[in-house]
Amino acid sequence: MKLLAHDVDAHEMIPSHLLEDVLGQPGRIMGKVFESADKLRPDPTATNMHQTDIAGDLKDIDPEDIWKIKGPSAPSAIDLSRRVEVLDVMGIDRQLVFPTTAIAAMIVGGMNDIAYEMRFGGDMSVFEGTSRPEFAKDFLRAYNEWVKDNAVLADGRIRVVGIVPTRQDVNEMIETAKDLVDAGVRAVYLQADVPPGGVSPAHSMLDPLWRLFEENDIAVTLHIGTEFAFLDPGWMIAETFQDLFQSPEIPNTNIQLFSTVHMAVDNYVSAMVLGGVFERFPRLRLGLMEVGAHWVGCAARRMDMYIKVFPGSAAAKFPLKPSEYFARNIRVSPFNFEPVDRYFQDDPDLADVFCYSTDYPHVEGTKDSMKNMLAKVEPLGEEITTKFFRTNAEWLLP
Repeated sequence: MKLLAHDVDAHEMIPSHLLEDVLGQPGRIMGKVFESADKLRPDPTATNMHQTDIAGDLKDIDPEDIWKIKGPSAPSAIDLSRRVEVLDVMGIDRQLVFPTTAIAAMIVGGMNDIAYEMRFGGDMSVFEGTSRPEFAKDFLRAYNEWVKDNAVLADGRIRVVGIVPTRQDVNEMIETAKDLVDAGVRAVYLQADVPPGGVSPAHSMLDPLWRLFEENDIAVTLHIGTEFAFLDPGWMIAETFQDLFQSPEIPNTNIQLFSTVHMAVDNYVSAMVLGGVFERFPRLRLGLMEVGAHWVGCAARRMDMYIKVFPGSAAAKFPLKPSEYFARNIRVSPFNFEPVDRYFQDDPDLADVFCYSTDYPHVEGTKDSMKNMLAKVEPLGEEITTKFFRTNAEWLLP
């Protein structure tokens, strides 16, 4: 079956030595952090962000290789003006482009000292006199300025995702969001690790934020990265957990933390559904990226169960069941190693939820992901195949 697919999760991947050219001083500092990581734990793979032999975005866009080339050397990893040609070769119509370096900066700013030393070494001089949290704030400001300059490319086919970091003052989050929306940004990334403004996302204090996103058809996303901070990092400290997965967007992770990454997002989504966010804002668009989809059916069934256990709760009195809000308002991109065909079969009422993504040019996206995923869903029929590769994602790409 030939498809023109939508892609709800791709990335920029600007290497360390070129970050200063794009993001100024914060980019220079982030480059030094990646260099420190490479010295501490050399990475010979395409994942490595410190590849100084990369002179620029020069790799040919070759249909034979486009699915196989990964990392900062991949075509359009640096220069997004080349991304539309990549999409044409891949058979992608529209695409969300998430950060690589900004996610890493958020993690660097939020790590405790032990975790930072384990992953990046102990040289604090790379921060040029600023603290790690202040560096992260500076980097996000610079990154969002770059996003605003590149918000919508190729007549809307390429949509770069801005970041609304969690702050204790909800008004600060709203101002950041408004600034991005006014600049034409069509999708935003929120953190799922800590309560926004110190309260549940269902609190009325957040309603102006959700209203802003709903009224402007903004795709709200939760993406792998800072969600690891949801659990105490002590859970990863064991002799058998010392083999770390090399990745710029999820540094300092191992099999144990990776297996629990969905917990923060599950918690955030439960608060929104049971707290009535989607009842108050029925056209609010939420996408969950790179946190797996194995938990989705269980989460929907769990919430349906608990409104029966708590019949006096507000959620039990809403006109729709939690699973129905999930199906209407939320889209999830599974890892392409997951048995997504089984998810469609086990939970047919959630058939509108699951969406395809390439994760281009990250190695986690693996090679030939479209071919592999098509082999899983095509036996389920043309309707399901079209939903997975195209129509479901249109909720996030209006």
